[in-house]
This record gives sequence, structure tokens and C-alpha cells, in this order.
Amino acid sequence: MSRAFANHRLLAIALWVVPASAAPPTATAGAPEDGFVVWESNRSGAFRIWRQELAGGAPRQISPDESGRDHCCAKLSPSGQRLVYLSLPGGRRTYSRDAGALHLMDSDGGRDRVLTASARHYGEHRAAVWWGLDELLYLDGGGSTLRRRLSTGKEERLASAGPDGEGWLIAPGGRVATGNTPTFSDWDPRRGVAERPSLGGCQPAFSADGRRAVWSAGAGGPIDAIDLATRESWTVLGKNDPRAPAGRGYLYFPMLAADSTLLAVAGSNGEHDHFRADYDILLIELDPSTLEARGPARLVAPHPAIDRFPDPFRGLPAPDRELARPGDGATAAAGASPAASGRLLLWDRQQAENRAQPGEAITILRPRGLAWFDRLGGMALGGGRFEADPAVGARLSQALQSTHQLTLAIFATPASLQQEGALVALSAGAGRRNVVLRQRRDLIELVLRTSDSSREGAVAEIAKLTSARPIHLALTFSPGRLSSYVDGQPAAVDRPLPGDFFPWRAVPLAVGAEPGDPGAFRGTLSQLSIWNRPLTAAEIAQEASRAVAAKQEIPADRIVVEARLRALSETPSLASISPYREALAVDEIEVVRTLSGSAPGATIRRVRWAILDGVPLATPKPGNIRTVTLEPFAAQPQLQSFYLANTLGEGAVPLWFDLGESAPR
Repeated sequence: MSRAFANHRLLAIALWVVPASAAPPTATAGAPEDGFVVWESNRSGAFRIWRQELAGGAPRQISPDESGRDHCCAKLSPSGQRLVYLSLPGGRRTYSRDAGALHLMDSDGGRDRVLTASARHYGEHRAAVWWGLDELLYLDGGGSTLRRRLSTGKEERLASAGPDGEGWLIAPGGRVATGNTPTFSDWDPRRGVAERPSLGGCQPAFSADGRRAVWSAGAGGPIDAIDLATRESWTVLGKNDPRAPAGRGYLYFPMLAADSTLLAVAGSNGEHDHFRADYDILLIELDPSTLEARGPARLVAPHPAIDRFPDPFRGLPAPDRELARPGDGATAAAGASPAASGRLLLWDRQQAENRAQPGEAITILRPRGLAWFDRLGGMALGGGRFEADPAVGARLSQALQSTHQLTLAIFATPASLQQEGALVALSAGAGRRNVVLRQRRDLIELVLRTSDSSREGAVAEIAKLTSARPIHLALTFSPGRLSSYVDGQPAAVDRPLPGDFFPWRAVPLAVGAEPGDPGAFRGTLSQLSIWNRPLTAAEIAQEASRAVAAKQEIPADRIVVEARLRALSETPSLASISPYREALAVDEIEVVRTLSGSAPGATIRRVRWAILDGVPLATPKPGNIRTVTLEPFAAQPQLQSFYLANTLGEGAVPLWFDLGESAPR
């Protein structure tokens, strides 16, 4: 069973916000190379953070002088604009777990401030991981892993220190954790770290997109890399590799640039002691798709001091107002310009890669109420919703308002044509909505707030449904014009819709419901994309084809029956299933009438949600007749690790999972 399914109710998505006209920095033949590397060095007498431009020139100290303190653990933000570092008691000759102040500083040395007075590293000068530009993971003084949102200062504890006091840093994407011992262990937000055996060596560091990691796999090398999804590993640079400068082949302290085109290490002439040996910083070009080394390593600012733990950046640092650098895995893989895509948000099922590219912010959607991931990784909505962190909606609103243009595309399957509710809502309620895509029985409607509409927004019909089947829906807007597409084909092109996004405000993003609306979309949503430009008809056709191809449905028997509830299992308490926050329960139902498929008998045992997101759900009443849609419980791999309450006793009949109920009649 895929670990992406196992008892996991956090949804990773990629979110990046860039002007549609922005372009990534590139090196021009014969022109100075943009970028720099930072590292810790005692060349001034105490360990400070230093910076060297890739184009050349003299290195310079960027962290301030601070009596009796050493500075270490510099980690650049994915944009290259900022970095964090630790200030620890100075003069030590071993790696200790002393706590010190965690600083946030501009990468050129400006705007230095203390984020927290008590932080530490995991054992060898790795202290923080950036999850995008606004979220930072760091270790507090006790070794617990905290996630801090820089824009608000809000913190959340993600993990405790291990039994040996080792702290855990967690990769972007939130699935893999490691300390100084390179275990690359599984991390679950509820169950914590499930430690794996060590691969040997030390100093693991994650790539900015969370897909890979590098580490020193032996004494003085090699520097190895690992694909965190497949756990395939390979050597990037060997010990005493011929590509290293002469006398600098004893390698440690690897770190990848945000775009994975550079690897920084430190090399010595066979000396090991990390507090006494003459290490110098090396940079080597990488193929970002394979992390294979290209050409010889270059020596950066050699000096008979201890230069260690470098972090490189290639390109020009992005200003703070840009929440991320351009990037789109789908279009970039096809050779298109990432900047031209204008894609702000992409989600393609839970078990899909949904990777964030370098510089993008990672965030999560949280299921609330009767909402879960289905057996195919789609967002299953039985009357609940998926909520994004408030900052996500704010960023989307800002990026869309900056261009006054929009493309919204979804791939969804409604449960029926009798329901009403929002599929996607960038809204704080009827009087404070930006955009809502909703179902109104057999109609799909867009509600869009513009400078010419009321506060509730202008309503436009997008599609008329003829059946509850999977459907790809897309709409584009630029001031004055709205176009809609169904299954990749134009439905209505260039319809007049006056106004722009001038009145938009920062509002939340949700899937399955709109705040304040009693209605709720029931069904599944298995693809969601938002761009800050109107896509062409050809691009939308390609998106629809991609969504259908990605569906890859696994056949499962499905039945729809009218059923009377006969007996219920006793619902467990939240305390009795701790530390779990979800539970399923087994009931017995009598089949009154079969509406679709083939019922296996007159009596069925069905599995329903009893507790979701730490909240007990309403207990159904025996005797009521409901229309229920069921699939074999054995065909639901995403449910197998959840707590299952069955106080009815073991029975010979198979279990069926309830995909959602209509109201009792």
C-alpha cells in the first residue's frame, strides 16, 4: 500500500505566485554569472556567515560581529532573498546541542533580526528547512520540530525529538524526516516519525522541492543522493573524485541550490576534524533532472581557515513581494517556459507527485467534516470540505488581482443532479466573495465579483449537466470577457462580463463548500488548477486530456441501494482511539431496493465514518431508509490503516464502504 494513503489527511499542493510576464534568470554566454554561495567560516577569528558571488570578487562577512558567539547553519530561502542562521556560544570544539538564537537576515547582510531565542541544530549544523517562502521549519531548544509562518509568527509543533535527543527536520512536502543520521524516515502529522534504518554517513540535506536529498555517505565521501519517493540512491561525487581540485578531495557538508543545478561541498586534503581542518568551499554543476555532476568542481575563495556548511544560490534573488519563483512541473516537463504558464495552483490527486518546484510555497488542504481521500486519491466530499490555510487564499487573491485575469479548471464527479453547493470557493461568504464555482442542481455556475457587479458577484452559467458523470470544466476571464469549456471543448466563448478584480480582498480558499452557505457539493474532485492568465482553447484541451489520462481508475464494484439501518456498532470515544483522530464504524443494513449494480444479499454490513478530524459525526438512527452508494471495503487501500469499530461481532458477509448518503425519506 502506498504510504501516501496511509492514515493521511493532509493534502500537499504546489502554490506559486508570479507575474505572468516574469522570466527566470538565466546565464548568458560571456556574461557574469548571477548567484552566490554562503557558508560559515572562522577566517575572521570567530565563525561568521560569509558570502561569495559566483561572478567573482572578494568574499565578505554578512553576519554581524557578536562577542562570545559563533554563527552557523546558514540556510537560504528558495528565492535567495533571505537566510536563517544560528548564534551559539562561541569557542566550542565539538558539535553540541546548545540552544541559541535563530536569526532571519537578508542574504546580503541586511535586516538581521532574531526569530526565536531558543533553537538548535540536529547534530551537525543543519537547523532549518524552508517550506516555500513563508513557512520555516526549525528545531527548538529541546529538539522539537516547529513550523513557523513568518508573515504571522504563528507556530505549530510537528514532531518531538527522538529518544536520543536527535531533532527531526522534515522535507518540503511533509512526508520524509531526518536528523544527522540519514534515515530519511517516514513522517505522518498524527503519528510522527516512523524511523527507518540508517543509510550510513551524516549531514543529510533536502532539495528545495522535497523530491531528493544529499548526504555525506562515508568518511570524506562519497556524496550520495537519494530519490525520496523511490529510495533509489546514487553517488554524485566520490571521495577523492578526479573532478575535485587537487588536495581537496576529502568531502563533507553537501547542499543543493534551490534549482538543483549546483552542489556545494567543502573539501580538505584528507583532514577530518570539522573544527580544526583546512576545508575550502567547492561548487560543481549538476544536471537538475538527475543530479549527475557536470564537469570539474571549482574552488571558491580558498583560505587557510575552516570553511564549512555552504549553501549555494543560482540566479537573482526575488524581491519579498514575489512569493515564489516561476515554475510548473507539468509545462516545464514539456519544454514550455515556466514563466509563461502563469499557473498559481496545481493539484492532481493525493498520490500524484504534486511537487513544488524550487522557490514555491508548500501548503496544505485539511479535510473538515465528512471529507476524505478516496481510493484513487481524489478529494471525496460527503458534505464536508477541504480548507486551505488562510495565507493561501490571500496569495491567490493578490496574484489574480495583479493581472485581473483568471483560468480555473477542475475535474470532478458530482454525486447527483439534485444537490447544491460550491465546488471551489475563494470567498469569505456571500458578501465577501472573489470567485465561486458551484453546482445548482443540473447547472454549474460561476459567481464572480468584479468592479461592475454587486458584492455577491455576477452569476454566469458554465455548463448544464445531463448526468452525474466525471466532467472537466474550465473557465477563463479577462476584463469584459468570459469563456467556458466542457471536457476540453468550447461551450461559450467571449461572453460579455464587465469589470475587473479591483474590489477583491484576501479571502479563504475551500473545496466543497462556501463559508456561510448551508449547501455542500457531494462527489469527488480529482484535479484543480488556477492560472492568473486566460489559457487558449488548445491549452485547455490539453489540460482536459491530461486530467482524464491521470485518472487511471482502478475498477471496483459499486452498488446504489435503498437501505434501512438495522444495527450500529458502538462509536468509540476520541480518547479511546488516541492518538488517532479518525475512526470508522461497521453497521448492518437491510437492502430495500437495488437501484444500481448487484447487491450481494438482503443484508449488508457497511463501513461509515464515525469520527473525522477529531470530531464525532452524527450517529444515524435505526429504521430510517436512505439511498447509499457502496464500494467493497477491501478496494479502499486508503482506509486500511484507520481505526475500525465493530461491536456487531465477526460476520461472514463482506464489508462495503459507504461513499455518502442522501437525506432520509
